[in-house]
Amino acid sequence: MTAFLGPLLARAGGGHSFGGGGSTSSGGGSFGGGGSGIGHGGFFFLPIGGVGGGVVFFLIIVAVIVLIGAAAARRRSLPVQPPFPDEHLGRPTFPSPPEEASMPPAHNEVSDGLAAIQAHDPDFDRDAFIASCERAFFTVQEAWTDQKPEMSRQVMADGIWQQHRVQIEGYQRSGKRNVLEDLSIGAATIVGATSDQSKDTIAIRFLAACADYDVDVNSGKRVRGDKSVDQWSEDWVFQRSSSATTKADGGTMQRRCPNCGAPLDLDLAGVCHYCKAPVMSGSYDWVLARIDQVMGQAV
Repeated sequence: MTAFLGPLLARAGGGHSFGGGGSTSSGGGSFGGGGSGIGHGGFFFLPIGGVGGGVVFFLIIVAVIVLIGAAAARRRSLPVQPPFPDEHLGRPTFPSPPEEASMPPAHNEVSDGLAAIQAHDPDFDRDAFIASCERAFFTVQEAWTDQKPEMSRQVMADGIWQQHRVQIEGYQRSGKRNVLEDLSIGAATIVGATSDQSKDTIAIRFLAACADYDVDVNSGKRVRGDKSVDQWSEDWVFQRSSSATTKADGGTMQRRCPNCGAPLDLDLAGVCHYCKAPVMSGSYDWVLARIDQVMGQAV
């Protein structure tokens, strides 16, 4: 106990300072009151003599024991952090959209925004774009249920994909899998569009329906939710550089590299294995940059 007490007393004497990046210590272990600290075996002891000193020393020991016991009790009372927070259960959510992925201004007319895009990209086709977005929608949801983030990498921009990957890995650590069963799209509507000097942005609203439940990976048993089909709605924001144009042979949402035309084969950084272009940066073609929930929360 004395050996344990020594370093605490030396620290209380003003010798040690601690920084955020690592621990550094400075100063000595000297004490006032007519005596100096005596080093022995790497510890410092308080030179207390006489009956009074013994009482003080005993009281200090009792105080230290009480403090240690209180700290241990506090640690025991803290809730255990679950391996996967409950708020992440169910369909993927994206509460912190990347700053660069903004919704089109609310005052913008969709027709005006699409006309601005077509002004520098005459081959842009509204219906073909919506069809591509629907394929991207199913790709992302399949990647989620199958826990294959490399699939959604072919659709998602860097920021939102990192959030998607982290949530998938959270499910994997928990030994669970979220199932989106009987998934269907009831409607897909462009609700916003704009083009400026740096980027084109289109927001498309999906009205979808599915059953949403979790299963234990090992047993296959359902552990959350049920097989009832509920409707929900999300706004998906797609962006690209305003210098990009529609490719005759297709681009990222047609699973082709928009730079070299090869079948879309990416590493997890979003770089084409063939031409080494960072095609998921948005500089080459449309990428999914943001998802906002409109209606329907997982429970």
